[in-house]
Parts: sequence; C-alpha cells; structure tokens
Amino acid sequence: MKPKERILESSFTLFREKGFQATGISEILEKAGAYKKTLYDHFKSKDEIGYEYLNYLSLQQRVVMLKVLDKSVSLEDFIEKWVNFILRNQRNSSRKDCPIALFSGEVSHLSQFDPYRTEAIQYVLDTIEICILRFRSDLKQDGIKSLSLELYMLYLGGLRLYSLTKDRKVVERMKEQMTSCASKKNR
Repeated sequence: MKPKERILESSFTLFREKGFQATGISEILEKAGAYKKTLYDHFKSKDEIGYEYLNYLSLQQRVVMLKVLDKSVSLEDFIEKWVNFILRNQRNSSRKDCPIALFSGEVSHLSQFDPYRTEAIQYVLDTIEICILRFRSDLKQDGIKSLSLELYMLYLGGLRLYSLTKDRKVVERMKEQMTSCASKKNR
C-alpha cells in the first residue's frame, strides 16, 4: 500500500475508534508507519484528512445502500435490509451511531468543515432518492426529496437514540416509522 493510502486508512480507523479531536498526528503516523514529511507531502493538515474522511463515509454509505437496493423487492424491504446491515456492521464498534453524524457532530464547531459536511449529507440524501425512485416512481420530485429527508432524519435520530440507550426496541421502532413513512401514498 502506498504511503498516502496507509495514512488515510490509519486516520480513518483512528477517527472511527477514537474520534477526530482525540486523534493526534503522531498516532496517525505511528499506525501508518509513516513520517511527518510524508504526511505533509500529501496533506496540508489533519483537517484535510478529515475532509477525505467525510467524503469516504458518504461514498461508503452509497455503496452499502446501492448493494442493499439491488437485493430489495420494495422500499419497505430496502429499509429493513439497510438498517439491519448497518446494525450488523456496528456490532464490533464501540461507537454505535451513523459515522457521518458522529464525525459531523464532532467537527460542527469547526466552520472549515461546513461545506464538506453539507456535501456528504447531500450525497447521502441523493442516494436515498435513488433508492426511493426504484420503488416509488409515482412520486413527484418534491415528494421524493421530502421522503428522502424524512427517512434520513428518522434513521439518524433512531441510531443516535439506540447508541445512547442500547435498547434494541428503539431500532425496531425506527424501522417501523421509516416503513410507515415510506408507505404513505399521498406525497
């Protein structure tokens, strides 16, 4: 693996495990087996690595959602499989929440992240719209956008509450609300 890739992989792992603020450059370099000069040959700052991380997270979310979409027979089935996939992948993580939301919340006070955070969130919303369109081509554009936002808000809120309570019933309730929202005919 090339030095830049090692630095990114190490950074992403540390950001996910410890958080952006708690991760130092020296930890990244140690985990990557790289030197400070190498890091600064590729990145101007830790913030720049953070921008890459947000982009990576939104791309990964799209990959997951599109894979789940290919195996789904309805929008409700997609929601069930999407949430279950996310929960399965979080079993071994100490930080049980949406990675984009975790990172975005952690850097919300850093204005330099605003455009990157907005772009990552919009990319996920666009992906949800793609998934909605597969099964709900009857919806108008504003209905698709509205439903996408509602589903994402329910998803983020449900995962956050689940991360705080560890109560599996929260996830089931979240899926029920998302399914109910997706099933509404009038939009």
